Amino acid sequence: MTSARQRSILEAALRLAHRYGPTKTTVADIAREARVGVGSVYLEFPSKAAILGAISRHVHGQVLEAERRALGSTGTPDARLCEALRARFDAFVTLARGPHGPELFHCARCAAIHDAHAEFRAREQVLFAEFLGAAADAFRVTNPSLTARLLLRAHAAYAPPLLFRTEPERLREELQPLHDLLLAGLRRR
Repeated sequence: MTSARQRSILEAALRLAHRYGPTKTTVADIAREARVGVGSVYLEFPSKAAILGAISRHVHGQVLEAERRALGSTGTPDARLCEALRARFDAFVTLARGPHGPELFHCARCAAIHDAHAEFRAREQVLFAEFLGAAADAFRVTNPSLTARLLLRAHAAYAPPLLFRTEPERLREELQPLHDLLLAGLRRR
């Protein structure tokens, strides 16, 4: 359970990380922005890395939630899968706005953010594997976990860090042709 003070600290850290970047944001900056003392920050979080890991897990969690909603919606398995992958892309682009937003998803200089991203990838693979296993009548999938891993690997350019090296609109135009190609391989004949 997150306390009100923890939420305030995390919200302040998120604003500052978007504005100045996670590595340049200090605990003193976070305390000032959250209107609490530096000691209060350390009472809630053992380190700046713990704060950065928490906000990175939060933004990654928003992506997972968008995917989960799309996969659980009504419609054909094909449509739900494509919608989940589009929702994934849109969530990454939206949440990464600002000069330093992408660093909250993938920051080689911050082990806590790197670990949060690795945790996200593992949880995401499980989510897609469960969906593919449940949709076995629509898709030709013998190993849902492997198929989920390959599907997400095929979308590597549409996720951090590669996503942030290309104009999102150009990548958005490529999504449907990629989905068509992947679905052709997944569908039962």
